[in-house]
Amino acid sequence: MGKLNDAAIRRWLRGGITRDFRDLRFTELRLRASADRTKASVFLVLNEGGDTKWEKIATWPSACIKTLCVDLPVMLAKRSVGNMVTGQFDCVGSLLDWYQRHIKDNSTYSGSWRSNVRSLIKCHLLPRLGELVLNELSFAVVDECLVKTMLKDEFAPNYIREAVNKLKVAFATAAKLRLITTNPIAGYQVTDSIKLNRAKDTRLFETDLSALFARLSESSMPVTMLFVLMMMFGTRINETRQARWEYFAGDTWVIPASHAKNKQEHRLPLTDSAKALLNHYKQWQLEHVGKRAHLFPGVKGAIAIRTAHEWNTQIRFKHFTSHDLRILFRTMLADLGVDTMIGERLVNHALPVLLRTYVKSTLDKGMSQALELYHAYLIERGFSLVAPEILPRSSLNSGKAQTLMASGWV
Repeated sequence: MGKLNDAAIRRWLRGGITRDFRDLRFTELRLRASADRTKASVFLVLNEGGDTKWEKIATWPSACIKTLCVDLPVMLAKRSVGNMVTGQFDCVGSLLDWYQRHIKDNSTYSGSWRSNVRSLIKCHLLPRLGELVLNELSFAVVDECLVKTMLKDEFAPNYIREAVNKLKVAFATAAKLRLITTNPIAGYQVTDSIKLNRAKDTRLFETDLSALFARLSESSMPVTMLFVLMMMFGTRINETRQARWEYFAGDTWVIPASHAKNKQEHRLPLTDSAKALLNHYKQWQLEHVGKRAHLFPGVKGAIAIRTAHEWNTQIRFKHFTSHDLRILFRTMLADLGVDTMIGERLVNHALPVLLRTYVKSTLDKGMSQALELYHAYLIERGFSLVAPEILPRSSLNSGKAQTLMASGWV
């Protein structure tokens, strides 16, 4: 054993002791000395179907051992995908099919991202490019067969960009795994074909609160409630849409680790205003929808993430995104003088393990006080226009139909 380089191989051959030579860094490569020990056969040694098979791939010193080591991942990748190897993807469609299988069970990608990739491949990439032979693919073909046909079908430029980007990712991944020798669309930019819409002004400011509250009050009850919760607690849209009534126990809203982006359970203290709001919404849901496990029920389980984003579109205020609400939440906490560590904990940014352990009681108390301060500030800024029931001493009677209608809750 030793390092696979020319000097080490010469020493091994001169030594005349062992027949085989291998490097633990490249366990699939094995060298076997010739009878006169002037050269060596290079074998690829693999276990296939329970049997160890030796395949001669070169002879040293005729072959460069350094190059063979570099190319080893290519040779192994070819065997791992059967006949789907360099030059043997029969068309673009077969490469896209391979990529779908490649990411199918890869939990390092979010389920929603994988679902989006599958949808784009099925609905757009395969119908428009699937039958093309790989060597037919080029910048001009992507422009003609994908971009221009999607424009003709009146898809938004930004959506076309997303489709092109997914195609590029699939080809880049195949190239990195040495399943194709060259990437025919490396370097292509969708802006070579179309002009993308200018970025819209989505940022929210405290000065937008009154107008935002007014717009929310005009939406249907579940739509309003989804964005009110995100505004009150700075939660992500995916965490909020999956909320179940059982997660609101006593004085705490528990977001399970499986729903959180950082895969850590998040516990948010409930203020009196939040409790009043949740109780009001639950009564509305029982009366108009029936008893449900989820706050925002869909056909099966919670509403889909796509539905939640469509609700965002319905509000039509500055084209803001759910993340803009989260940024506004964090900014307003800072403006109110909330400690940075407490602010970071409220938005569920990861803290060092020891810090979470030793200051838990301090953090919990600080989070509760920060939310009380923040919710009181929202009320001062006109939040009661959206949710009059959060003001128990208000003259508004939230049980009256006309009050609910005026506040956008029916």
